[in-house]
Formats: sequence, structure tokens, C-alpha cells
Amino acid sequence: MSAYAARCILSVLALLAFAAAPVRAEIEAPDHVLYGSATLFGQPAATGSVIEVRSAIDQSVLARYTLGRDPRLGGAYRVAIPMSAVNPRIPGSARPGDPVRIFLGPRLAGETSVGAEGVARRLDIDPQNMGSGPAIDVQDQQVFEGNSGTTPMVFTFSMNTTSSSTVHVDYETRNVTANGGAACTQGVDYIIRSGRVSFPPGSLEQTLTIQICGDTVIEGVETFALELLNAVGGVLVRPSAVGTIVDDDDVPMLSMESIRVLEPASGSVEARFTARLSRTSTFETAFSFATQNITANAGSDFIARSGRITIPAGEIEASIAVVVLADAVVEPNETFRLVLSEPLNLAFSNSQAIATIIDPRFAPEVEVEQQVPGGPGGVPGLLQPSALALSPDGAFAYVTSESRDSVLLFARDNTSGQLEYRREYLAVAGSLPGARLDGPRHLVVSADGRHVYVAARNDAAIAVLARDAGNGELSFVANQINGQVNPGAVGGDTRGLGGVTRLALSPDGRHLYASGATADSIAVFARDPEDGRLVFVEAEQQGVNDPADPGGAVVGLERPAGLQFSPDGRQLYVAARFGNAVVVFDRESSDAEAGFGRLSFRAAYRNGLLGVSGLAGAADLVVSGDGRQIYVAAESSNGIVRFDRAADGDLTWRQRWNRGDADLPGLSGPQAIALTPDDGELYVAGFGDSSLSILRRSRGTQDLGSLRPLQTLFDDEGGLELMGGPVAVVISHDNRHVYVVAATDSGVVVLRRLSADRIFENGFEATP
Repeated sequence: MSAYAARCILSVLALLAFAAAPVRAEIEAPDHVLYGSATLFGQPAATGSVIEVRSAIDQSVLARYTLGRDPRLGGAYRVAIPMSAVNPRIPGSARPGDPVRIFLGPRLAGETSVGAEGVARRLDIDPQNMGSGPAIDVQDQQVFEGNSGTTPMVFTFSMNTTSSSTVHVDYETRNVTANGGAACTQGVDYIIRSGRVSFPPGSLEQTLTIQICGDTVIEGVETFALELLNAVGGVLVRPSAVGTIVDDDDVPMLSMESIRVLEPASGSVEARFTARLSRTSTFETAFSFATQNITANAGSDFIARSGRITIPAGEIEASIAVVVLADAVVEPNETFRLVLSEPLNLAFSNSQAIATIIDPRFAPEVEVEQQVPGGPGGVPGLLQPSALALSPDGAFAYVTSESRDSVLLFARDNTSGQLEYRREYLAVAGSLPGARLDGPRHLVVSADGRHVYVAARNDAAIAVLARDAGNGELSFVANQINGQVNPGAVGGDTRGLGGVTRLALSPDGRHLYASGATADSIAVFARDPEDGRLVFVEAEQQGVNDPADPGGAVVGLERPAGLQFSPDGRQLYVAARFGNAVVVFDRESSDAEAGFGRLSFRAAYRNGLLGVSGLAGAADLVVSGDGRQIYVAAESSNGIVRFDRAADGDLTWRQRWNRGDADLPGLSGPQAIALTPDDGELYVAGFGDSSLSILRRSRGTQDLGSLRPLQTLFDDEGGLELMGGPVAVVISHDNRHVYVVAATDSGVVVLRRLSADRIFENGFEATP
């Protein structure tokens, strides 16, 4: 047989076989559509919930829809059920009359039968539609454990509709991270319970109390579960609730600082308190507040307020505004307090704050005479000023600019106190060539007016400048540099000038002393009164016992800052920022002695030791002209400390004044302090809040050296515009003017004293 014939026979056989097979014709039937709302116990089902139509015959999934997939449907659903009328039944399809079940997530939410092909039918679905009775829900709860005994944790059970018969829910507690027990013994966090909660006919809510065991052990958040075992006459919305036990031995602290507000000329202004948590909390915190009169009266001076403040979880502060009213009476400062109570999920660092109402018309101590701006539109070189010094005759002022590495010369009017810019000195040709002026932080003018000494922190050097007493002009003489070989020195090569930030000339003008902040030392130099040159003598250093003097090892001298001599020149007092201390050195003041000018460690008065407090961050200090008191500005303590000084130089801690005390709204981060030449008033510059606090010093027989607040000035209030970030305060020799150096605002503020001749009562009179 040929190949062709064979192929023909195979083709015929294939056709015959195809003709013998049964033929199945299939025409696609149109879907049956279900649509409607999807709710979960009466509440809209969440976007993303899955709706499934399942065959009640074989449990196969016939259709599925995810809520929110089609924006046009919103919270409604639409499912298309595939239909088939052929035999045998096509898997995954339905026929009219087939029973189906509709699930909303894992819950059965509806039952129906499939309708005709190509027909759409509305069917709203909800698990509660299945005839299970009311939906029963229970909310999670949290409480603070308490320090002892028990604290109730109340779970609230609710139904979304009433029932004509009693509904029951069985429950039991189960440990998660908290430990349950039959009684509050060691290691037990809550009292275990099990039983039944019942809803009488017509009721919608019931409660269940679990007792939480208190202790003082610091521990994390702990939880247990309230398991719902079954419901009789209703359906459970959720299978369990969570009880959270919060450790109240480590809650955030709430603090509120005292404030001040200028009384308006008319109408009203707001006094705004800020409540701040020490850290964020994962729980909502709350407290109540109410105003109370002190010397200000609700209704006439301010409008009384009370209420409750909530700080949401994750946030850290809230504000409370109290309206302050204007009146026609010129009066001294008035105060009211804001009292805090009923803390929730927090503890109070302080439970009250004071508001001081300032009447700017009442007896001010100073008035603004002049504000000297730096930068564009002002004095070009006056950028980030750090210090100011006046010439002995008061005719000139010198200001250091830290960012410009320069010294600026101003002429001063002895009557008005105003400054007139003359020129800027830089360490370049034609100015002060050769002078070390990188990072100038301080300067002093010798009492004879012949020399100016500049502390250059970044250069670890002191620049010696000669001064023309007639026109105030400066010229370069020499540098004293850390590590410099100095053949004429009695103490070896120069040391102790690392990070030099402050200078002080001895009262006799024979020695210069410098604070080496990063060297933790005080460097001593002999001064030549003729040419002003310096010769290194010694350096007193933290932790070192100098065998050449009778003093022991130096303590408390970490980051020395302010320097002040006793009037007799026999002691040098040092404010140590990191040492939180006042360090006392004896000075050999007799030029007949071989150790003339040398220092010997005497004592350190340290914060927290031997009754000393309030010295954290001691930044500056001043000795009264009568030598009876020392006042210290403590930057970290936000306050002032008073020591009484004995004739031999020893100190006794007496008092402290802090920000927020009565009539002291300033004093945030004070860095500079000054006494008037007559010892009558103390001026303290608060760098943190750009304030200047003025206090009267008692010079009478009653409580000599005590202070009384008089006035506080703040930047951007009462016409002050250039006092941001004050770092230095200088008072003119004639007692008439105050100069405030403002680093942040790059300005110098000139204030005229109005109280120089005022007589004060109650022991604060100007009696020597």
C-alpha cells in the first residue's frame, strides 16, 4: 500500500471517530447579581472587608468582592454569581433556586437563594440579620496600677439593641503578660475572675470589675485578656477584650512655668501658660486647673478660669490662656496662680504656676536710652558680641565680636551714656597686625587706662593692646599664647590658657588672671605697668596639688568661667560651670613676698555638698564692694545664689533665688551678673529667656546682702528689640547707665537707671 493510501485511510477513521462522539453545545448564561449595604452589627463594614457568596450545597465560593474596590459603590457591595443551565453542572456556577450563604469576613451575614439569570436583586447583609439576637460588645480598658491595695478596672459590655428576654455572656480572664491570682500577693498583677454577665430585658449596658494589684516595682506595661466564651440570646461582636495595666511608678512628669504679662493700656491680653510633659506618653494624659487670686483679683485684673486639659497620646504639651484686663490705676506688680489637680496618667513636677501682671507705668528701675544694632543697617562689625568694657574715665567703650574676631571702639557720652561707633580692630594689616584675636570672649581695661587685654578662646591666647587715653585708639603690643616659651617666666612655659574665656586684673593692677575653660585651670601673669606685657607666673589646675604653695589639690575647677577678686585682693573667687561650684584661691597680695601674685587653693563650695544648693552651671559671680557677699549666676539652676563672706575669705551659703519665685519671672539660663558700684542693685542677664532681672540689695543693718526683686525686662517687650541672648552686663562707674551685650540679636542695649537716688524701705535703704 502506498503512503498516500495509508494517509487517506487514517483520515477517514478519524472522521468516523469524531462523528461517533457525543456533541455538547454551551452558551454562556448571564449572571445573577446581588447588591446592597454591608454592615457589621449595625455599623458600616470597614473598607477592605471581603464579601463571599458560597454555595450551600458544596461550600464552593461562587463570587467575591472587596469593599471599597469600586469607588462608585462607596460602602456598598455588588457580586455577580456565574450561572449555568447545562448538565453536568459547571463547577463554580449556580442555577436559579440554589441556596447560597453570604459571608462578611469570617461571619455569616446573610442567606438566600439564587434568582433568575440576568436579574439584579438587593440584599443588605449584616451578621445580626441571621436572627442571632442583639450584638454584644466589650471595650478594652487600661488603668494605672497604683502603689498599694487594688485599683478597679471596669469593663463595659454593651448591646446595639434591646432584647425582650435576658441575654447572657460567659467570660473568664486569661494571662497575657500580666499574672493573675486569687489574691494580691507578690508577683500577682490582677485578681482572676470568671462567670456570667447578664442583660435584663430592655437594658443596653452592663459592667464587670477586675481588681488590679498595686505595687512600687518599676515594670513595663502588662496585659491580660477577658475572654468571652459564648453568648445566650445574642451574638458576640468580638471574642475577647484586653486589659492593660500601666505602671504608674514611671509616668511622665508635668511641669508648668510661671509667666509674666504686661498689663495692656486698654482692652485685654492673654496670659498663656504652657504645660509640658517630661516625655511623650503612649497614653492620653489629663489634669484639671483653676485660677486663684494672690494680689491680682479675678473680675478686675483677670478673668477667672477653670477646666480640664487633655494631652493626646504622643503629644507633649498644652496651653492655657487667661485673659488679663486693663485698668486705669497705676500699680505695682500683681500676681495670680494657676493651680493644677486631678492628674491622669501623669504626675506633677509642680502643681502651680504664678502669673505676674506688670504695669509698665509703675516706677520702672530703668529706661531704654539707646539700642545699638549690628550687621546690615547698623554697626557692620557688631556681630555676635561677647563682652564690653568701659575705659576708667567712661569716655570710651570696647566690644568684642566673636564672629568677626575683632574689637570695636565706641565713644561714650558721659551724660546720656549713648555710644557712638568709631572703628573696628582686626588682626590684619592696618589694624592690629599680629594680634591673636580668634574667638574673642572677654576683655578688660587696666585701671590706669593704658592697656586692654583680650581673651581669644580659639587662639588659646591673650592679646595685649596699648591704649591712647585721649582718643581711645588701640595698638598691638604682644600676645601671650598657651605653650609659649617665656624665658622671663618664673613658672616655666605658658600654660593654662586652653579655651580662655574670662580675665580679671588684680585690684593693685600688678597681675592678670585668666580662666582656661578647656584646660580646667587658672593662669597667672605678672603685668608690667609700663608696657603692659605679661610674664607667666603659674597655672592652678583641676586635680593638681602645687607643691610650691600650701594649698592642697584643686577640686571643683571643671570649666572655670567667672573671676572676681575680693576688694582687698587677697582672694580670687571662680565660678566653675561643670564643677557646679565656687572655687576659692588665696592670693599672695604682698609685693614683698617672693610668691607675689601666686594662688593657693583654699576651698570649693560645690552644689549639693555641705548645704550648698542652686549652683548647677555656675557661670558668673560678683563680690560686693564691701566684701561682705558674693552672688553667683547659676545657668543650669536658673537662679542666683548668695554667699556671705568672712574677713578671712571663707564663704557661708545663705540664700538662693530661682526663676518662677515671686516677682522673678526671668532668670532662665543666666550667664552674667553685675552689681552697681554703690552695691545697691544687682543685675542678672538670663540668656535662656532674653531677660534682665533687677534686684535691690539690702545695705542696712537688717539682713545685709538680701535681695528684693524690682523689675524684669524681656526682649521684644516695652520697646526692647535688641536684647536677645544677653551674655554680658556692665554698669558705668558713675552708677547711671547699664550696658547689656546681646549675642543673639547682635546688639548693645543702653539703659538709663532711674532708681539711683530712690530711697527704699524695709531695710533696703541706701545706708552704707
